Amino acid sequence: MADSDRTLSGEEVDFNQLEYITEPEKGWEDTINPDESVSQVLNKNSEVDSEASTLSGSSVWLFFDKNPDSAPGYNVCKECSAKYKLSSSVTTLRKHLEKHRFKVPTKKQVVETKKKEPFKEDEQKKHDEEFINFFCPRYVIPDRHKAKDLIIESFNNQRSQIKSELHKIPGRFSLTADIWTSSVNQDVFLGLTIHYIDSNWRLCNFLLDIIPFTISHTGINISQEITRVLEEFGISNKIIALTTDNESAMLVCGREMASAFEDDFLTLTFSHYRCAAHVLNLGVKKGLKSADDSIAKARKLINTIKKSTRISNSLQTFCGLKKIKYLKLILDTEIRWNSTFYMLKRLKELEPALTLLAADNELVKSLYPSDEDWSTFKNNILLLEPLEKATVYLSASSYPTIEMATSIFEKIDEYWAIMDKYSITSAILDPRNKLSIFADELELRQHIQNIYKIYKERSSSFRPLLVSSSPASTSKNFSITESEKSELDRYLALPNEEEIEPLLWWHAHANEFPIISDMARDFLSIQATSVASEQAFSVAGNTITKTRNRLHPETARACLCVKSWITNNLAN
Repeated sequence: MADSDRTLSGEEVDFNQLEYITEPEKGWEDTINPDESVSQVLNKNSEVDSEASTLSGSSVWLFFDKNPDSAPGYNVCKECSAKYKLSSSVTTLRKHLEKHRFKVPTKKQVVETKKKEPFKEDEQKKHDEEFINFFCPRYVIPDRHKAKDLIIESFNNQRSQIKSELHKIPGRFSLTADIWTSSVNQDVFLGLTIHYIDSNWRLCNFLLDIIPFTISHTGINISQEITRVLEEFGISNKIIALTTDNESAMLVCGREMASAFEDDFLTLTFSHYRCAAHVLNLGVKKGLKSADDSIAKARKLINTIKKSTRISNSLQTFCGLKKIKYLKLILDTEIRWNSTFYMLKRLKELEPALTLLAADNELVKSLYPSDEDWSTFKNNILLLEPLEKATVYLSASSYPTIEMATSIFEKIDEYWAIMDKYSITSAILDPRNKLSIFADELELRQHIQNIYKIYKERSSSFRPLLVSSSPASTSKNFSITESEKSELDRYLALPNEEEIEPLLWWHAHANEFPIISDMARDFLSIQATSVASEQAFSVAGNTITKTRNRLHPETARACLCVKSWITNNLAN
């Protein structure tokens, strides 16, 4: 155990200075060994204190000196020096300790807490109090008001610290946002996560805020709340992009924020992205409509088998005959296309066993897919598998993956048609790609040069030592010096590094390409999906539970933010 620790408020406590923790008397080691676990200590003697057999083993002796030289024949209280004859019972000594707010339970009381029975709320509270009092009798459990005050105080303190730290980040920030409604108490929250690349070229993200949202969920209101949070943290002019789902309110929010930022030259224009995973979902669902009839047959067959234990057992038997590992059939859900992929893939894996089952069971035979249906399943699996991998890849990626833009579905083409300059820039700044994935290389080379000009101008204004201070480097026509051209040209001329991790590459080449590395630090932080915000709400669901359904939204906000900050080593 550490010699010191800190309270939630940050006050240091030296546990060696607490009076009741003193060096045990000789003989105490016969009762408690420092290397023993709590359960070993509790089970070492009998479960119930008796007047004789457990007198020396009771936990009251943490607070009494037994037969000291200064008072032979007595037990002396370490707190107030009160004396009790050696023949005094443990119960008598325990009652004395209660005067000092030391509530020492009997071993029977402690052992009873080990029973794995469900607790009602009041019983659970009593159980917790007894448990804490046994191990640390001096500790006074704070009431709910004090606990709430400590949580809010910690939230405010850490928030101020994070605000200060964000101003030290060298590049710009991208955001993801999502709306979530608690299924427990219907409280609504707006989650906002922040993403950036730090000075060591590590992609970082954490929950910036999760705001109780009590007003109408319009795009304008959402954009105003996000803007308010950004202004509170003082980072409005460092935001490069926002990624959200495809809900209409979020699309309006993106337009509102882009409009608010468009006049600020140094922000290089804010951009809003639609979650690429959601785009894939919409596109694939549209494409699957052509296979509706065959997929409907698959669902009906799977439903029939899953509802019958006898048929399921027969399928398992036939899997054994065909030496196929038996796995339960999967039924898809309408809202997630990848569940249809998993359903068809599992069905195809069990096809040999299903063929035997159809020959053995008339009901299954009547529902068994035709050869044409099986061909449709096979083709859809081949088509959906790379898209399923793309969804997983996009959800974990550190920047938009433009390679996925060549989708065959009309819906996806419709969305990617509005792909903006930032998406293209992110792809070019990936050392694995550069210009190789684009058909019109000449046009895009001009595009990346235009972005480069803006960064060159910003570098001239804020980091004059890194670039030429000649009139050519600062003119409003953005003319580029020969050395600066060579930096861009040298980067584009390098062979593609197909096996490299992009951020590791830029970490190694930042000094060689100072301006372009600034571009990479900004653009590669942009998120392809809004998964990060959705994950924050998974944690929220574990915080706002049925037993905590009266948790105030502001308290829930503080709990969730501080948890994210601690998890990401941003808070003490």
